[in-house]
Amino acid sequence: MLANDATSIWKARRLLLISTVIIGSLLTLYYTRNHAQFVLSSSPNPFHTAADPATPISPSFPSIHNSTLGFQQVYILNLPERPDKLDSFLLTSSLTNFTFSVIPGVDGATVPNKSLSSLNGLPNKKASRDRSVGSWRAHLNFAQTVVRSRISTALLFEDDADWDISFKSQLELFAAGSRALSTKTATEKPHSPYGDDWDLLWLGHCGIRRQDNDSQAFVIDNDPAVPPRNHRANFGGKPNMTSYANSTRIVFRCGGGLCVYAYALSFRGAQKMLLRQTTREGYAPFDLSLDHMCRKDPDFRCLSVFPQIIDSHKAAGPHNRDSDLGDMSEVKEVRKKGYTFNIVKSVRLNIKQLIMGKGEDELELQWNDGPEVQGPITTRWEG
Repeated sequence: MLANDATSIWKARRLLLISTVIIGSLLTLYYTRNHAQFVLSSSPNPFHTAADPATPISPSFPSIHNSTLGFQQVYILNLPERPDKLDSFLLTSSLTNFTFSVIPGVDGATVPNKSLSSLNGLPNKKASRDRSVGSWRAHLNFAQTVVRSRISTALLFEDDADWDISFKSQLELFAAGSRALSTKTATEKPHSPYGDDWDLLWLGHCGIRRQDNDSQAFVIDNDPAVPPRNHRANFGGKPNMTSYANSTRIVFRCGGGLCVYAYALSFRGAQKMLLRQTTREGYAPFDLSLDHMCRKDPDFRCLSVFPQIIDSHKAAGPHNRDSDLGDMSEVKEVRKKGYTFNIVKSVRLNIKQLIMGKGEDELELQWNDGPEVQGPITTRWEG
């Protein structure tokens, strides 16, 4: 009887060991295929935990690898008269394996002045006025969609947005930072992989600032997808990165920014946006009014990342195709090769290679003079 019991225990232990090895192997395979080799370093932040801080871990947020990137919905802003931009975005998103719905762009000429909360600051020239007002109204329509459909979180792209081939892995790292910055208690389990206590995630911009007197940040070191300093292009403010290595990215509370190539709203954030934007005492283009909300409104919680993980693509061909205004009757300048600011391995620049099934070592890098990154990505809490 004792011999039978010992044999049963030995078999059970052997089965458990085999099961553990199999599960570990599957997690490692999944993890490697999604370019997500990173290490969680030890940290005083109580929300930043790992069983073994010195060991590479499997993806912490597998829902980010779903068809909506861990958000409830994904949208693209696209004018109906620019199906060419929709075509390009569809190809790019299909190669990153996510789906989206379209928020139609708005012709500003159809938006009467009486629908604006203020005319103070409105551009005098009709073309400038219509372009600015149309963009502003389209972004408010996005917020309106989130509130009307009671969507918990939604990500919006502009239709010329571009990102790195490791985009989903970058979003996982960003999510670890946004959770660390927005989770209230160590025992809280957020519904969203990005945390629950935020209004805006500003992922694609052309300039960004940290909140004044806020030294806290989630630091991502040794990231091969970070653009070298001499190739970073920003047209607004930017965080002081002199104390960080050339391959470091940071996630932080945002104190304003410029350009809206991509951002996410929570349901609460969409409510606040509709309220603030429709009761402003002066008119401002959408990105500047968003800058004001993140900078001046303590109740509007904005998080961002630098260097940005989404930027605007400039395609090869006539320059005036970039703009949604005007026509092609006068083509004065032609771009011989497309480019995307701040993205190392652009999906758009590698569309053909990716469709043809080329390996990662066969893909085009925008720059070949970046810092040599050795070892896995690591993360740490600062401040």
